[in-house]
Amino acid sequence: MRRAVTALLGAFALAAPTANADVALTRAGKAKKPKKRVVTVKKTVAGDQGSAGRWGTVQVTLVVRKTTTIVGKRKTVQRKIVGLKVPVYPDHTDRSIFINQQALPLLEQEVLTARYTANIDMISGATDTSGAFIDSLQSALLKETTV
Repeated sequence: MRRAVTALLGAFALAAPTANADVALTRAGKAKKPKKRVVTVKKTVAGDQGSAGRWGTVQVTLVVRKTTTIVGKRKTVQRKIVGLKVPVYPDHTDRSIFINQQALPLLEQEVLTARYTANIDMISGATDTSGAFIDSLQSALLKETTV
């Protein structure tokens, strides 16, 4: 009986420091969290001119905010369109000017609410302008992601 108790106490004495070392290592591992680094960049990208048929061309210029978050070895990238301009659009007739003054603000609003995609609704009555706008928008988005 004495031998069994002595062996049991000896085994416990040997195992106790090892268990405490494991707990200490675990606590130290929790204390050392990887640093979080956030990099934000704003970039202006102009898309190619999209053809609106016989009416002319449309060109979209985007302002994109790219946020890169790095935690340890893990990296996430988020892109958001924060601004949009249409410097080139059909304006050679009074009718073109009238249509585009109403259609372009709606298209711009669609882009800003659609997040980071060219999947937006076309404007009825401005089909050619809407198609050219979407083509130019897609071009700008592709340029931004490849640069």
